[in-house]
Amino acid sequence: MNSKDLPPRPSKNARKSLRWAFLLAVLGIAAFALYQVWGFTQKRTPSQRVGQIEIPVQVTPATRRNITYFLTATADIAPLMQVDLFPKVSGYLERIAVNMGDSVRQGQLIAQIDRTDFLQKVREAEAKVAYARAQLAELMAGSRPEERRQAEEAVRQAQSRFDNAKLQRERVEALFKRQVISKKEMDAAEMEYTVAQAQLEASHQHLKLVQEGARQEVREASQAKLKEMEAILEQERIRLKNTSVLAPFSGEIIRKYVDSGALVSPTTPLVNLVHIETLKVLANVLERDIPLLRQGMRVSIQTEAYPGKSFEGKVERINKALDIATRTLQAEIYIPNTNRLLKPGMFARLRVALSEKLQTLVIPRNAILEEAGSKFIFVVKGNQALRTSIVTGFEEDPFVEVLEGLSEGDLVVVRGQESLGDRSVVRVIEGS
Repeated sequence: MNSKDLPPRPSKNARKSLRWAFLLAVLGIAAFALYQVWGFTQKRTPSQRVGQIEIPVQVTPATRRNITYFLTATADIAPLMQVDLFPKVSGYLERIAVNMGDSVRQGQLIAQIDRTDFLQKVREAEAKVAYARAQLAELMAGSRPEERRQAEEAVRQAQSRFDNAKLQRERVEALFKRQVISKKEMDAAEMEYTVAQAQLEASHQHLKLVQEGARQEVREASQAKLKEMEAILEQERIRLKNTSVLAPFSGEIIRKYVDSGALVSPTTPLVNLVHIETLKVLANVLERDIPLLRQGMRVSIQTEAYPGKSFEGKVERINKALDIATRTLQAEIYIPNTNRLLKPGMFARLRVALSEKLQTLVIPRNAILEEAGSKFIFVVKGNQALRTSIVTGFEEDPFVEVLEGLSEGDLVVVRGQESLGDRSVVRVIEGS
């Protein structure tokens, strides 16, 4: 072949460009292959990505034991009773018999208001009652013997005058018929007879009134007046009694508002009294726990003031309706405090045993994981950890009751489960 027939050889620069193009093509193919491999590995499960790498875990068997379900809550300790004491009447405070921190008994004098004006009003009312009672007694007793004798004598005299007038009338009438006397004399005799007859009837009526006494309506009016005066007297006596302010219950004076000499009224607080021999706390019970709570249940109370010391209380009252805002039911717990160790206002932690289950299946609390509101654990079978959904029941730290998803003796992962996926290969280490 003639050299003139061969294609011209590429220049040096052209050969260099071809080598670079070939190199870039090889690199692109390699990058694409690596990308495909990476995508494939990302689609695999955690256990497939881990492959045969053994993850160290600690396990414990699911066992049966007695478990108690406790209601726990926090609350403030309050006095069983607490009141501000007010006077019932107005006046100057003669003296106040207590100071802050004093212990008082029920019925003990707390304060005394000046009694002078109240005593005077009682005496006036007593005098009015005595007068009304005397008037009624006079009406009920009837007239005196002297009055009856006078009335009887008046009747006799009136009868005598009537008899004389009657005889005189008869004589005059006979003479008038014979026309011995005039019509005027006849009329005069008739008038005297009529007057004597009226006087006799009046004297008989007066005697009857004297013998019968006062009318029934007069007696009833007098009795009503006496009752009115007695009611006024009782009211004044109550006002006098109310000048003394007494303790309504036994307790402690925690605040004193006024001193002796102050002008007070029914709107003026004198002292604040609390009953601390028995204290109370209010606990909010969740809706799910309401069927388990009963009156009379024992309650364990702990406070920061006495670490390690427990006080015992009792569920005394349970509300009949839930609080709509919190969906909780309020229970009132009484705490005996005869030694006065607990104080109102202390912070308390409550613990109430609501229910107990015997020989129920339990696992440690730290074995349970949660995801999207569901609870699950890892159970070791052979050398694999199987993800298992469970349903739990009561809790008593550190144990949790398992109702579904687990059998007695199953090995549950209690450490290292955060690194596991379903069917991960595991190696049980010492400490399980």
